[in-house]
Amino acid sequence: MAAKKKARRTTHRSSKGTQLYAVRDAKGRIKDIQSYKRAHGADIKRSSKAEGAKKAKTKAKAKVKVTKAKVAIRKAVKKAPSRTQKRVAAVRAAVRKAPAKARAVVKKAVRDVKKMPPKAQKAVVKAEKQVGKAVASIKKQATATAKQAESVVSKAQDSVEKTTISVMDQAKDLFQKASDAVESAVESVMPGPAK
Repeated sequence: MAAKKKARRTTHRSSKGTQLYAVRDAKGRIKDIQSYKRAHGADIKRSSKAEGAKKAKTKAKAKVKVTKAKVAIRKAVKKAPSRTQKRVAAVRAAVRKAPAKARAVVKKAVRDVKKMPPKAQKAVVKAEKQVGKAVASIKKQATATAKQAESVVSKAQDSVEKTTISVMDQAKDLFQKASDAVESAVESVMPGPAK
């Protein structure tokens, strides 16, 4: 089978000198005479399969990038609170263990004190009181630190959520700009009359 001949257009000039297209059928007969301006405008409005495919590819790539960014942000948001919560738990555990360790040291010292002379015993009792005060102040500081850590966690979560929202908005804007850039690039590549 022979390949089908396509309808073609040939350029002509009118008596006034404006460019014209003569639209011909497969046999070469003139079907229509069009002004170059009207025909060219119609050509620009239509896009070829290759252009459409290229545009779709760039949009798909941009969408993939946006989805990857969303996934990464979600992972970061999930991980951030757990890390800070682990740190807070470690501080609390240290607070709980500190008094017990101090008491154990004091008990050991008391056992040894009974073997000491009276003056040394008085000094140890005095030191014991000071240790008790120090433990109490450390306890207060540790609880304050734990509270600060908890407030930092909540602030971090809030800031991460805000950052996530702003990044999503930026990603959407970026996707829109990319698609606009592709459209303008396609329009600039298309042949047309000089303006």
